[in-house]
Amino acid sequence: MKKFKLFLICIASLLTCSLNAQNDTSKSTKGQIGITLSSLGTNDVANNHTLDGGPGYFGDKYYSIGVSYIYPLNHTFDLETGIEYSNQKILVESAVMPTNVHTSAISKLSIISFPVSIRLNFLKYCFINGGLFLGTDMSSSSPIEKQNGIGTNLGLGLKYDFKCGFSTFVNPYAKMHSLISFSSSDNHQRLMESGFRFGLMYRL
Repeated sequence: MKKFKLFLICIASLLTCSLNAQNDTSKSTKGQIGITLSSLGTNDVANNHTLDGGPGYFGDKYYSIGVSYIYPLNHTFDLETGIEYSNQKILVESAVMPTNVHTSAISKLSIISFPVSIRLNFLKYCFINGGLFLGTDMSSSSPIEKQNGIGTNLGLGLKYDFKCGFSTFVNPYAKMHSLISFSSSDNHQRLMESGFRFGLMYRL
């Protein structure tokens, strides 16, 4: 219940910020829409507690692709939302047996996310972004607990707007899946990732 209340407070704060900023916007643009690609980083699995004798879970590789929409709230803040598909590879290593033999296997996670983030623009080409996202784990047989829940992300980026209407950005970021988990487990496993997000946008 406390996690749900925290989630409602965060969403209400974002909506209030958006409504207040819209009243001050003087931009004529309707926003930007485009595609994003995230990779070139690391992923890992974090546990609340370490289980003796249990298998180990380690991130191997990942990539994410998405469709993003950026709406200018004013000259300083933008609202960003969209949809993203993430493919995560997890290395599962069994506990070492008395014979000092262990096995390992690669499993994949498929996660669909719906992010809502705020961008703070500064120095013309720079921005800081952060927010929440709703994650839905579509994996048929996940090696770790389902990553269904509310996650969070934070990043720092560079952008450039072309006169033809296109723009591009690169966005180093860190992300935690299922920060507020929909699971009732006391030892919930959370997927962590950090890397670079690239975007190609078109001004509407």
